[in-house]
Formats: sequence, structure tokens, C-alpha cells
Amino acid sequence: MTCHGFLVKPTPKTFGRHKDRRRNRRHRHQSTCSAAAVAAAGSILTSLNMSIFTFHNRLLRCVSRFFCLATTASATPRRRVSMKQGYRKLQKHEKQPLRIRNDKKRTIFLDLDETLVHSTMEPPIRVSVDFMVRIKIEGGVIPMFVVKRPGVTEFLDRIGKSYRVAVFTAGLPEYASQVLDKMDKNRVISQRLYRDSCTEINGRYAKDLSLVVKDLGSVLIVDDNPFSYSLQPDNGVPIKPFVDDMEDQELMKLADFFDGCYQYEDLRDAATEFLSNKLI
Repeated sequence: MTCHGFLVKPTPKTFGRHKDRRRNRRHRHQSTCSAAAVAAAGSILTSLNMSIFTFHNRLLRCVSRFFCLATTASATPRRRVSMKQGYRKLQKHEKQPLRIRNDKKRTIFLDLDETLVHSTMEPPIRVSVDFMVRIKIEGGVIPMFVVKRPGVTEFLDRIGKSYRVAVFTAGLPEYASQVLDKMDKNRVISQRLYRDSCTEINGRYAKDLSLVVKDLGSVLIVDDNPFSYSLQPDNGVPIKPFVDDMEDQELMKLADFFDGCYQYEDLRDAATEFLSNKLI
């Protein structure tokens, strides 16, 4: 018996549909290949553009460094130092008679203990006490005997005419505020900064001038402890610690130094020269 249903040949119409399906599949395959090719080309082009951009960027950096080195090499030694530090000292022939000392009110930050006064919990033996303050600590009262450094009142009055005077101490506010109230009778000191304004580094207190002033070229800090101004060493003016030498003249020497600082465009240059003169 023959089963004609399985041997019937497809009609031309049915055969045409199969050809159309094969043609559509070929078009879709070609379209997919074309899209993949375009994407690959775009990826290659993007990578090429990034490579060119990176090359240009590095080339510009090299050129900039070359000109920077050339400029630094062509400068004189004194000029190179000024370029690095960002400021320069006025030379003697550059002094301007129209420059007035008070044209720019600059600030002198002063340490308290061993710079302006010396304090002890027991009455000193070799010198007389100038005044006494009492500090409350853990429910008790501790007396502090204070000796003023020779010439401190005259020093404050003298520099207060040309500078804004501030005290920056690592002492506790309860103690330091009482000492300053008794010492600064003429109210020359316009600002007081205590331990809570210092930066603690490994259990020691440094005074960060950048937290209290904007222009570091317009301030100096006087302290007997170099670590106190270690964050801005160029602004530091060292002074010999005071204990009980009543013949001490360090403050008068500082007053003379500050009188001549008006000739400096940047006070950090003044501090550098002051230190170099002390080392001679």
C-alpha cells in the first residue's frame, strides 16, 4: 500500500516560501555581521583616540617640565630660592620711602611660658615674685608664682605700635588667662590662643599658624621651643628660655629686630636673617 500523504511534492508556492525564509536568514546574518564589524571598528577607533589623547597629554607634560627646568636653571641662586619659597626680600636699594610701617598691620604671635614669664608652684629663691595666680584642678586650688621677664611691659608697648600682638600658648586657659590679665595692664595683646588651639603631635603641642591666619608672610611667632613652630619653621623666631636671669635683654633685642622688619616684603625673610645673625 502506498501512502501518498508522505510523498506529495511541495507546490511552487510552498517552495517559494522556503526560499524566502533562507533569504531572510542570510540578510539577518549579514546584518549581524555588519553590526559586529561596526562595533569592532568603533572600539578600535575609540582606543586609537584614547592613545592619541594620552600621547598628547604626556607630550604636554614633558614640554611643561622642560620649560620649568629651563626657567629654574636660568635663574640666579637667590632668584631660585625666592621662586621656591614664593616670596622675596626687598634689597637695600629697593627700600621705598613711601612704605609706611603700618601700611599693613602684621601680627606677632608670642609664646607665654619661658618667653614672657616663668611660673613655678613653689616660691622662687633667687628672684622676687611679680604676682601669683590660683588654678583650680580636680577640686583643689594650686598657687602659681609668676616672674615676668625683664622689659616685658616695655616690649609689648613698643611692638604694639607697629604690629598686632597675640599670645599663642600651649598652657591651659585657666592658668594662661589669669597670667595675661595681670601682665598685660595696657591691653596691648589683642588675641589669646591656648592649648585647645594647638595641634597635638605624639603628646607634644605644635602651633599651626595656618589655622588662625591666611597670609603666612605677614606673621611671625616667637617661642623658646622650636617644636612649637615646627609646622611653619620659616615663621619662627627663636628666643632663649627665661627662668630667673634678671639681667636678660632678649626682649629688647627682639624689639630692635621688629623695628627693622618693615623693610621686608615677607616676614619669613626677616626671620631667616634674624636666625643667621644669631648663628654668626
